[in-house]
Amino acid sequence: MLNRLLVLPVALMSLAHAASAASWSNIGPGGGGWIPCMAVSPHDSRVVYAGCDVGGFFKSTDAGMNWRICNTGLHDLYVEVIAPHPRDPQVIYIGTEGGVHKSTDGGETWQWQREGFPPLQRHSYSAPIGALAIDPQQPDTLYAGIGRPRWKKGGAGTVYKTTDGGAHWSVANPNGGGMDREVIVSDLVVHPRESRRVFAATNRGLYRSDDGGATWRLLNKGLPHNHTRRVGLCSKQPDVMYLTLRTEPGTPPWQGGVYRSDDGGETWSPRLEGLARNVGKPGAPAPMTSNVDRLVVHPTDPDIAYVGDTAWVSAFIYRTTDGGQHWQRVTFHPSPRAKQSNMDYGWITMWGPTVMGLAMDSRAPDTLYFSTSGHIFRTADRGERWTQRYTRPAEKPAGAPESPTGWWSGTGLEVTCAHEVFVHPRDAKRLYLCYADIGLMQTFDGGRTFAHTVTGMKNSGNVFTLTFDPDDPRIVFAGTGWWEHNAGDVCRSDDGGMTWRVVGKPDTGLPDGQTRHLLVDRSSPMSARRVFVSVKEHGVFCSEDGGASWHARNAGLPKSNVRGLAQHPREPAVLFALLDNNAGLFRSDDSGQNWRRLGDFAWADPQALAVCPSDPQRLYVAARERFIKNLKHPGGVFASRDGGATWTRVLEDRFIASLAVDPRDADTIYAGGADHPYHDEALGRGLMRSRDGGRTLQSLNAPELACTKIAAITVDPHQPARLYICTSGNGVFVRDE
Repeated sequence: MLNRLLVLPVALMSLAHAASAASWSNIGPGGGGWIPCMAVSPHDSRVVYAGCDVGGFFKSTDAGMNWRICNTGLHDLYVEVIAPHPRDPQVIYIGTEGGVHKSTDGGETWQWQREGFPPLQRHSYSAPIGALAIDPQQPDTLYAGIGRPRWKKGGAGTVYKTTDGGAHWSVANPNGGGMDREVIVSDLVVHPRESRRVFAATNRGLYRSDDGGATWRLLNKGLPHNHTRRVGLCSKQPDVMYLTLRTEPGTPPWQGGVYRSDDGGETWSPRLEGLARNVGKPGAPAPMTSNVDRLVVHPTDPDIAYVGDTAWVSAFIYRTTDGGQHWQRVTFHPSPRAKQSNMDYGWITMWGPTVMGLAMDSRAPDTLYFSTSGHIFRTADRGERWTQRYTRPAEKPAGAPESPTGWWSGTGLEVTCAHEVFVHPRDAKRLYLCYADIGLMQTFDGGRTFAHTVTGMKNSGNVFTLTFDPDDPRIVFAGTGWWEHNAGDVCRSDDGGMTWRVVGKPDTGLPDGQTRHLLVDRSSPMSARRVFVSVKEHGVFCSEDGGASWHARNAGLPKSNVRGLAQHPREPAVLFALLDNNAGLFRSDDSGQNWRRLGDFAWADPQALAVCPSDPQRLYVAARERFIKNLKHPGGVFASRDGGATWTRVLEDRFIASLAVDPRDADTIYAGGADHPYHDEALGRGLMRSRDGGRTLQSLNAPELACTKIAAITVDPHQPARLYICTSGNGVFVRDE
């Protein structure tokens, strides 16, 4: 049962001003996450900005050679669009799914510009920003278009406007003003000479306003349909315009590409020669159909423009120098079948350079940058040669084995979601970093250089967890899977994780599913090593031959997903399994052969289980709040001092995602807050520590910990004062006291 609810004083609940002087360092190989937008400062060619879908805002002051995370003050880390001020280099605006943010110190810190927008929502986005535009003649006037273009959601047919630099906003087009109410705004451009003339690219067509956004009319003469994506014009000759059209994936005929207007958008003609026109089969993923999206136009020469394709099958940048009459592909990435290459590619070789963001340096238009779902590239010669700007090659660390992908050092562009960090049981400097999308990275020097070590894995995109053989740490097991659907397996390595083979799969008795938790029974003999794994939607499975064959160990467990699996630190036959959907915590006293429920308290949406190594009667559970049939099930941190019979909620919170316990002290616990990524303010409370079993808490957040969405916490077993934090957006951080 829930023994009591401990209500913390306001000062403790706020967790303010309690962090110690210790600082955080961000480590990783660089890149690896979705980067939907880029911009170059119009005041300094060395200053470049990148916006990420879960990692926030990045800034470089040396043309992309090095990056810093600049998230202080952001309330949402999905950056859709970046708009630097045309006159003041210190002012930048960004549009996020949570609204508009403004910086007055060059992107170092941010203020949320919410006045005039709808009230904040807890379970939805009130004003997701799909596009931003600054009036170049009156730069205190900005327009913000509503929508979520990537997801094709959130359309409201609404454009907001400010005339005082974002302090106050209002709807520019009440009742639509001629704009379709389902419009998703994906791009906005203000005419460089006529301040009241604004263009809006939307999923329902290209609109033009001649009265500062109050009323709009469609400009579709010559277009085959109305699903426009981007619009651009030549600043010197603004009547010359280009736009990109989105073709419906898997639906012939192909109707995408680029269109040009020479009369300010009144009429359009196709400019398609040289562009790929692949149409995927019906039902195929959208990236199997060619779709040019991103667009930049030379500021003084209207015949020069660049576009980028988002498709896997045609992941290219194209350039025209004759007004779109002909397009020339200017990116050739290395691949086994490539006849030529003009790209330095870095360590991310498992996917192509689909173009997510594209930016031109207005001061030096031969210089461009583009971003992908992992890379950033730069050219200084109009696309003849591209160099990557997300990682740098490094020398192999002393004592490390050769890596087929080489060794790499990050540039600060850490945009990944990390699942967990594991420290080698005999080498404190050897770390295993488990990631979403990019799999497994290893470092032999404490985080200075990294190798991508997924050779032999089938589902190498997500490595959820690892475990080592207690007697021979060269033997490592890994749990893998997919985000999009429930598939996965168990892999085994006999060389310390450098190469792998799949051992847990359907033909060895393990059902196909995400493998989230792994244990190796330290009491079992090497010749019959016992390994436990949880499989999403299938429960607990066991191998008694080092992974060669698997059998279900679910007797007594209800059908529910396992959210935590732990072994008693002193009695190896005792296991704990934490189940979701109000199933509760279960214990086995015979190595998983039979299970029984502990107590009568349960959690609707538990996230993590921790058993204290120094006192196994002390258990902790992290949970997030969940509503089921309008009934709220609480979230927070829950503690038991009697082996799980009774529980106390020691921290009330909507979403605690992770837990860890100091191996020396059962009273020292760490809790990581996150938040649901579907509402206006979605950051979470970050990292908290208690030294008295949860009765009081202090924040360990600091400006250097740029992401407070904490997915996992690792206490270094060699140096327990050292913490490794996995974030959902900025990779891995390390902290030493």
